[in-house]
Amino acid sequence: MSWILFLSITGILLLCMEVFLPGAVLGVIGAICLVVAVIITYTRFGINMGNMALLTLMIGSVVALFLWIKFFPRTRTGKIMITSRDLADSKSADSLQELMGKTGRAITPLRPAGTAQIGETRIDVVAETGLIDPENQIKVVHVAGNRW
Repeated sequence: MSWILFLSITGILLLCMEVFLPGAVLGVIGAICLVVAVIITYTRFGINMGNMALLTLMIGSVVALFLWIKFFPRTRTGKIMITSRDLADSKSADSLQELMGKTGRAITPLRPAGTAQIGETRIDVVAETGLIDPENQIKVVHVAGNRW
């Protein structure tokens, strides 16, 4: 019984650690530990206890997954790991078209890529000509996707 409990707890811990150390190695080892724990239960205690262990493991996994999805994003670690910025907030190519022809200033050296301030928008840009020093005036002459 102690090996079954040890393998079950080890498997669960390894599956949980997979979230923080991705690469599937710990997840696969954890899953193997859980499968071995169920197999040992079948061989030592028979079909009824093996089925009970398997059913408990499956139901526990579904419940744990549901609780993880519901509560993990609200934890301190979850807030760090999960992006809070919505893609709808980012600048799309359509919204960048409205900046065509406007002027701004280079914030970093443009060699040819760098950062510029156009109105209230700070954005990555690519210069058509060579080097442009910081604080020099620039003008948007072309928009390609989300690059200008």
